[in-house]
This record gives sequence, structure tokens and C-alpha cells, in this order.
Amino acid sequence: MGPIDPNEHRHVDRRTFLKRGLIGGGALVSGGLGIRAVTEPAGDAAPAPDRTSARTAAGARSHAQGRRPNILVILVDQLRYPQWASATPIHRGLPPNLRRLRRGAVSFQRHYTASNDCTPSRSALLTGLYTHQTGCMITGGSTLDPGFPTWGTMLREQGYHTRWLGKWHLTHRDNHWGAALGERALERYGFAGGVYPSPDGGPGQGWRKDPLIVAKFAEWYAQEGGGEPWCTTVSLVNPHDIAWWYVWSDRVIAEASARRVATELPPNYETPELMHARRKPRLQHSLQETAAASFGPVPFSGPEAPGMWLQFLDLYVKLQHEADRHVGQVLRTLASRPHIAANTVIVFTSDHGEYGASHGLRGKGASAYEEATRVPLIVKDPRGVLTRATRQPRTQLSSSVDVAPLLLTIATGSEAWRQDPHYSHLAGRAELGRILAEPSAPGREYVLHATDEIVTEFAIELFAADAPLHVVALRTAGAKYASYTYWSDEGIAPQLAGEENELYDYSTEGGRLELHNRAGESALEPSLRAILQHAVHHELRAPLPQRLLSAHALGYADYFTVARNAARNAANRRRQREERELGSTAAQAGERASARRRARSAAKHR
Repeated sequence: MGPIDPNEHRHVDRRTFLKRGLIGGGALVSGGLGIRAVTEPAGDAAPAPDRTSARTAAGARSHAQGRRPNILVILVDQLRYPQWASATPIHRGLPPNLRRLRRGAVSFQRHYTASNDCTPSRSALLTGLYTHQTGCMITGGSTLDPGFPTWGTMLREQGYHTRWLGKWHLTHRDNHWGAALGERALERYGFAGGVYPSPDGGPGQGWRKDPLIVAKFAEWYAQEGGGEPWCTTVSLVNPHDIAWWYVWSDRVIAEASARRVATELPPNYETPELMHARRKPRLQHSLQETAAASFGPVPFSGPEAPGMWLQFLDLYVKLQHEADRHVGQVLRTLASRPHIAANTVIVFTSDHGEYGASHGLRGKGASAYEEATRVPLIVKDPRGVLTRATRQPRTQLSSSVDVAPLLLTIATGSEAWRQDPHYSHLAGRAELGRILAEPSAPGREYVLHATDEIVTEFAIELFAADAPLHVVALRTAGAKYASYTYWSDEGIAPQLAGEENELYDYSTEGGRLELHNRAGESALEPSLRAILQHAVHHELRAPLPQRLLSAHALGYADYFTVARNAARNAANRRRQREERELGSTAAQAGERASARRRARSAAKHR
């Protein structure tokens, strides 16, 4: 079957789209940055035979000298890696329980999320696949297709009991379905457990739900924690509650402000005027407008402006410590059964970061700035088997798509799983297991990032109509290069017309703070652009094995459906608003005409 033109399926329904193209092995034609198809098979025309039992046996043999470790994954939401020096010590490091966790653990100092927003970032974390491979790109709209293996699926193949407790946010419209199925709700993703209705980031949900999530873990651990091996994920909401700072509980905000810890704005705080002067992409201006309309305005000028931003930072610190308190409860619960804790590897990370006033932004989308993409990753092995030189932080670049492969390495005891064709789609990910054992082991040459901001019809109205919404970025040890593009209508081909770029040279202070955009003037740009072009094709949109093409097709069909519906709803809302405005204008004109007639009539009778 020949390739499908990206515009050809513009008016094709979901069923026809799947039948004609992606499931049949057709390729979406891409352009712009030189990106080829994302759906062509990776050399395995027939599905690989089922080797589940063999893989499980191999995993058991790899730990023949001792018990296989349990794995506790602790995931928080919207916690960035401490980014900038402050006169306030609390801003320079992790809160107390995380500091204690880091003692005797390996901490990754340059770990990055592969996508910004909640649902896309979680899909990359759980599957080890990029959002441009799964089509899971829209928070509030996308559903991760269960045909993509998660670490729950893959560790079950290794004989692990896998459980998820807490925020999920990967299945749109599934809360009622999940509540009906209870413990079986996440089985299709390889997990038992869940919390329903699952928190999706609404105002104050972390404050209300995190205690329940921690209690669920304690209950499960008391009843089933001794049945090993297990991999249990505790997924907390906070500090995500910061998203709703402006409209949240006055009591909580007052409590945060009473403990004033923020004394200065970050050194890379920018007003809209500065961003414009520094040639920042228009999508970032749109994010400022969207945050103000969605979550409440924060002024950039006037006497009240600094105080409001500092109040925002105060609450972010408070919520980090609230999340840290719950992490501490989880760790104490684990330690209450020492013989189990001694054989449990702990992996801690966050799905994405938070701008926290850097660049005058709140939230995490619409760019590839460090504050939104750089997150903690801590791995602690009390056995001392996986980790060496724990006092030496790892400075190698790593990505959230490397975490699921790391869990496979922990479960099997080696990197040998990379030779199994069943895991060929992950074999090229960074070997974090080697970095845990060898501080000098090579890391990534770069990390890749993608964020796609077609989120809801509301956001489509708010984002500047002419701002490119699709961002791909490359971060090397010395620089960052980002491309903001349009896509073809209902296709994924980046359009070079209207492309906007960022380039930050980390050899300069302005580059390290990501203030001075040198795109179009730096000698680094040609080589960085060439690396990005190559990486987008060979990694971000790398072809998937034949057995994952159906899931890929369904994921993209879901994306196109959501994007099309959002655009249609936005157009309808604009038309209705214009009609109301037109009607109001007509009514005002009629009223003026009536007033003139009354005036003329009154003049005749004087």
C-alpha cells in the first residue's frame, strides 16, 4: 500500500482512516524537518513469537544467587529539579524526606521529561516511547492505547506482581468506567489497583487525595507486601495543586503566605515586553494569556506584582513540602517491615516540572525550558547491588523514556533483555543501570522533548491563532535548540513556513538562564539543527515493531479526532460569540435610531 498524504484523510472517519492506512502498514508522509514515516515496520514483518515464559525464566535465573528485588516507584506531579540559586536556602535543594532518600542513593542531576503536560509526559514515562510514537499528546483528550506495553505489562512478563496506586491521568473519560471495575480497572495496562475517581489535576485534589493514596499503600503493604516480587507505583498529586493557586482555598494560600520563604523572583523572570524583545516564540506569550484566563491573572507591573509572584512561590514551596510529607509516610510504611524494605529498590521521579515564575510563566507547557522539563530522578538500592558511589551525583543526560527500561533492568538483573526482539522498541534507550553502577559510564549525547499544544477548544480560542503549537527540542550538554512549527491539516508533517526557533548557548550566563535566544545568529545552529533533524526521525518518531502498529494507529486516530472536535467546537463558540456581538451591535444601532426619532418628534411638538 502506498503512503497516505497527510491531508488525504482530512474528512475521513476514524474507522476508514484505520482501515486505509496505519493498521495496513501505510506511512504518514512527513516533511519540514526531514521526518519520515512513524509507522513503517522496524524490520520485523511478522509479530515476534511469544517468549513470555522464557523471559520470566531468564529473569528468575538472573537472580538465582538471591531474591529478586521488589520495586517501589514513587511518582509526584509537577516537581521540578531545583533550578536556580536563591537567597532563600529552601529554594536551593530538595525537601527533608527526599534529602534523606537521596542519602545512600544515586541522584541524577540532568534528568529530563520527554514531554511537558500531564498525560503526554506520563505516557512517555510508563511506556518508554515518545508521544510522537504513541499519539498520546493531549492532556484532557488523549487516551494511551492499551496496546502499548507499560512497565506494568513488561514486569508482569518477568513474573512481578504490579500495582498502581494514585493519579493515573492516561485514560480520558475512564473515571466512571474505572469506578465500576474497581481493582480491575487498570488491568489492560498491566496494573492492579487504582484510586477512583482518579485525580486529574483539579483544584485542591492533591490536598484531598494524597492522604487517601498513602493510606491505600499502607493497607496494601500490610496485606500483600510480603508476596514478592512486586513493583508498586505510588502516584501522588502534589505539588500539582500549584496550578490552581489563584482560585484555590484562601485558607491554604494564607497559611503559605504566613510562612514567607520566597524573598526574590528567579533571575530569569521575564515580563511579556522582555520576552518580545528577546524574540521568544509566540506560543509562550499565548501560555501567559492562557494561564491568566484559566487559573487567574498575575500582574507583570504595578506595586502588587512582585508580592503576588512571591505568594505563588510560597505556595509552591508549601506544596512541595506537603508532597514530601507524604513521601516520608510511604517510606516509613516500607521501613515498618525491615526484611521487605531491605530487598526493595526505590525509584523516585516527577512527571514534569513547573516554571515557578521563570520567564514570567506558570505551569509547564508550550516550551522546553529547563524549569518545566528537568526533574528529579533518585534510585536507592539498599542491597548495594545496582548502585555504586552513591555520594557522587550523576551528571549524565537522561530522559524519562529511559525509566521503563531501567525497571526492566532492575527486574531482570542485567541489560540482557535488550537482546530480546520482544523489547526491540526500547533496546536503544540509555542504559541507566550502567550509570547506577559506574559514575563514569556514558550517558546520552542529547535528550529529546516534544510538546503539542492542541489541548481543548478553550485553549484553541486562547492561544494566538497564528502561533505555531508544536514544539520539538534537543538538549545537549552545552546547548538547547527548539523548533516551533505548524502541522499540516490533520497530519503530522511539520511546516517550515512560519517556523520559530530558540537556541540557548550554555557557555554564557544568558544562555544558562535561557534568556538570550541566539537562534539565527549562533554558529552552533547548523550542527544543532542537523542533530535535531536526525534525532526526530531516528528516535522521536522511530518506526515501531509490527506488533505495535495497531496501537499506534489507534493512538493517532484518537489524537486527530480530539483535535478536530476541539477545532470545531472552538469555531462554533467563536461564531456564537460573533453572533451575540453582532446582535448587540444591531440592538444598539436600533436603540440609537429610536432615540433620534424620538428627538425629532419631540422637536416638532415644541
